[in-house]
Amino acid sequence: MNFHHFLICAALPFSLLPAWAATPGKDETPPSAATEKEIEMGRKASVEFEKNPKIKVLDPAKDPADKALIDKLDKMVETLGKVSARPDIKYSVKLIDDKDINAFTLPNGQIYVYKGLIDFSNSDDEIAAVLAHEIGHNARMHALRGEAKARKLSWAGLAAMLMALGAGGRNGAGIAQMSQYLLIGIMNGYGIEYEKEADVSALQGLAKTPYNPSAIVTFMQRLSMEEKGHPEIELGIFRTHPPSGERAEAAKLEIQKMGLTFNPRDVTGGRMAKIIESGDRFIVKRGEVTLFELALSDKDKIAVQKRAETAAQAVNALMRAGLQAHEVRAEAAPGGARLVARGQEIVLVSAADAALQKLSPLDCAAKWRTNWGRLFWKETIGGKL
Repeated sequence: MNFHHFLICAALPFSLLPAWAATPGKDETPPSAATEKEIEMGRKASVEFEKNPKIKVLDPAKDPADKALIDKLDKMVETLGKVSARPDIKYSVKLIDDKDINAFTLPNGQIYVYKGLIDFSNSDDEIAAVLAHEIGHNARMHALRGEAKARKLSWAGLAAMLMALGAGGRNGAGIAQMSQYLLIGIMNGYGIEYEKEADVSALQGLAKTPYNPSAIVTFMQRLSMEEKGHPEIELGIFRTHPPSGERAEAAKLEIQKMGLTFNPRDVTGGRMAKIIESGDRFIVKRGEVTLFELALSDKDKIAVQKRAETAAQAVNALMRAGLQAHEVRAEAAPGGARLVARGQEIVLVSAADAALQKLSPLDCAAKWRTNWGRLFWKETIGGKL
């Protein structure tokens, strides 16, 4: 259930690794396209990875829905790749049929995305944030830098790291079954320094696209909640990723340093208030939470629909503006009651609305205020609005 980024940074057994002469430094300007070395490393690693009988790479030719999703992801990485520090790397996505919240990149631009990650993401922005992070690893040439570090490790250190990872449950067991080629790459993948670099690179790239950089924070915050519910064995000095909560806070600070606005609710493709016609009412919902139910009849259907649309627009605008739970109030109004926030009327409770709920107008407004409380509670525990 954990999200790991594995860049396979070696495709030859450790003892056969050549002493590459052109390993880049952290601050050196990288070439715009993948080097021959990176392309070959990625090709060999891809072959090895897909040999694993437990890995099911989905064939887009067999399922239109898979093809549509892969096409969408390919377009996303194309957009994100072009604004990265290495715009000429040719990125493509392969989809893995697995519930893990996982993705990783190879140094040739091949990105593997697990379906569990797609299901976990709340919006296109969050998917883009993960893809931008993976592209960030290639933008910072972490494969070649990691390979240089790998050559310095002793077999004793490698064995110790394997033992630590092997204690980590399903993911650890899966790693233990991989060939020596992949094992070396995973053991010497990124480390905390590389993960932080990739996060910063992702924020810089997202800021140049229509995708919201705040999505890195919302994704990491929910991932942190997931990790707390499914804790791993503590790997101590063998931990290669900063805790997701720490990464979320670091990303928020970086967004501020970049002069960008942190607005986690304003995400493309995210959960917005929607209107549903159901029998004798229009229902205004955000996610799975019903906020209002407006009574209708055939003679005033257009007018009630307009009320519902106005209320939904007010909900979306207030949420994007960072509305807090305590700011929503139910109060009496001429001819009934209403919900207000920040001096703005969200929705007026008509006599027909109150009758539909079998409540007084003020009690109906109070009920709708309670619905808002449920909305904020769901956001607090997981962000799944």
